Amino acid sequence: MKILCLHGAGSSGVLLEEQMANFRRELDPSFELVFVDGPFESERGPGVPEYRTGPFFSHTQGYSPVHIAQAIDYLEDLLEDEGPFDGIFGFSQGAALTLSYFYKQQAAANPLRVKFACLFSAAMPCSPDAGMGDSIISRLRSMEYDITDRAKGNGENLTMAEQEFVRVLQQTVVDAAIHDPHFPWTNMDIYRYGERDDIPCVMYPSLLAQKIQIPTIHVWGQNDFRYMIKMAELARSICDESMVKTVLHTGWHDIPKRQTEIKAVLRTIDWAMTQCPG
Repeated sequence: MKILCLHGAGSSGVLLEEQMANFRRELDPSFELVFVDGPFESERGPGVPEYRTGPFFSHTQGYSPVHIAQAIDYLEDLLEDEGPFDGIFGFSQGAALTLSYFYKQQAAANPLRVKFACLFSAAMPCSPDAGMGDSIISRLRSMEYDITDRAKGNGENLTMAEQEFVRVLQQTVVDAAIHDPHFPWTNMDIYRYGERDDIPCVMYPSLLAQKIQIPTIHVWGQNDFRYMIKMAELARSICDESMVKTVLHTGWHDIPKRQTEIKAVLRTIDWAMTQCPG
């Protein structure tokens, strides 16, 4: 069982391997975990201890559709060149990228190169499709709507779809930008004044033509920051309910450490593998 392991933003394959030390000890010896570095050197990421020295890497240079498409292309090449792989273990940014890859392949009716994914503390899933949410984004830009201004409430001049868009962003990336200076996506003015092609296209159910059909396991810490939990919940919501399992653990933005919690994840991995044909 060969698994590709994708780290979070501003981290590395080595750091993820250390994060997963307890988890790996409980894995069946038949699992071969392949840890890789993202293709772009970056600053230290959220949650990476100050005593850790780099280099640090990210899977994407940004979160615009062009940057997400670039990251997906790199992931596709990695899966082909280093594979075949049975699954992906993704952490934070690595988990979000995995979902972006799944959705792009599924929407284009292209084959997937893995059978399942286990996603730890998934960050904000974004689309390579610049048209996703275009009418909403365009109208908010025409109004110069400040999505960070909660005093506006639901926005009396906004449609229900626009209110949902603002609410999703406020509960996730807006809160993250306020509370964590290391969070890699902090320029909220981009939605008012930035170039249209530079604006991240977030993925949530009402914007998607279909939900992701591949078996996915979503794992996050109950003590994580609220905005990160919201991102993980959002990532789960874009996957088909019949193909999803969720495991909560007592930690924060990390891999489960307690044996009972690790074993709960391993049981869901067994489930995911039974859903795979062949």
